[in-house]
Amino acid sequence: MAMENHKPKIREVLTSAVFIIVLGAFFILNIVVPAPTVLEAERRIPAKFPELSASTIFSGSFMSKFEDYAADRFVFRDGFRAMHSFMVFDLYMQGDMSGLYRSKNVGLGEFKRTNATAFRQSAQKVSNAAGIFDGLDMNIYYSLIPDKSIYAENYLPGFELDMVETILSDVLGDYSYIRIADMLNASDYYKTDLHWNQGKIAEVADGILSSMDAPLASGSYSSKEAGEFSGVYAGQLALPVAADVMSYADVPGLTVTYLSDKTLEFEAGLVYDFERFDGIDPYDMFLGGPQPLIVIENESAPERELYLFRDSFGSSLAPLLAASYSKVYVIDLRYINLMLLEMFIDFVPGSDILFIYSSQIFNNPSILQA
Repeated sequence: MAMENHKPKIREVLTSAVFIIVLGAFFILNIVVPAPTVLEAERRIPAKFPELSASTIFSGSFMSKFEDYAADRFVFRDGFRAMHSFMVFDLYMQGDMSGLYRSKNVGLGEFKRTNATAFRQSAQKVSNAAGIFDGLDMNIYYSLIPDKSIYAENYLPGFELDMVETILSDVLGDYSYIRIADMLNASDYYKTDLHWNQGKIAEVADGILSSMDAPLASGSYSSKEAGEFSGVYAGQLALPVAADVMSYADVPGLTVTYLSDKTLEFEAGLVYDFERFDGIDPYDMFLGGPQPLIVIENESAPERELYLFRDSFGSSLAPLLAASYSKVYVIDLRYINLMLLEMFIDFVPGSDILFIYSSQIFNNPSILQA
């Protein structure tokens, strides 16, 4: 009987010893293993050590931020994240994890609730930007790139196309709307990323060009592959999913200049920067990623100018549209103020203007400088 009474105690001691050893091993590893400077899978910089002061301690902000700091530096972080995602989606059979979902035909994505007020404010900013062209007899168009969730085989709540189109029409009804939602489908978007695949949107580009009475151009270029990549959602969920293939259009005759934020002069650049394909965000290969102002010229196209106000989706759309214009100004109001444009652009009366933004931008008006 005495021997039997000791067995539970032995198990408790062994359990405690194993726990202490494992905990100690992770503690030592986190000291020995260098902390990452970049969380490549998540495409972000790790959280910094929080400010240590009496006010941050008593307010609780120090411990809250310290938890983020410690989590970002924990060894085998991606492995534990993958295990967590597996348990959420495959073991517990949940539909999403912290707003990120997995769908059979659209792949991975993020729920973004439609904010009617935000859409209206963004539409008003587009209207403000269009207003600077009054008196120049411009042909002004606007378009919305819908969130890929609307093409899922099952209903994914969040983005409401009919509601936002009504809002845009109310605010921008004086201009011509180019509806592209019916030109797109689930296969036109990357399964691991939010963006569309340039190799799949030639018909969309032609639909936009047709609406602006510009010559169609899809027959003048071919599609090539840059290689495989995993998009932002794959990194956020750390799931072992099949990689996407990034394709690009080989449009002949294009030359590109970029407005330098250092010299405020235009400098020669590349349509596709393949070095960026191997960087943190492969999608930045299109027109060099985030840029305030780009000029694309095409000597073989008709003498006609387009002023394209865009977000990151426009980086891959612009070269396709440039096949039909002698000059395309690619303008990103996230990085340049509307009032500064006349310093760098001589607007030609009678030209075409297209405002095309994704639902993510329309849902976040504060980032548009208009």
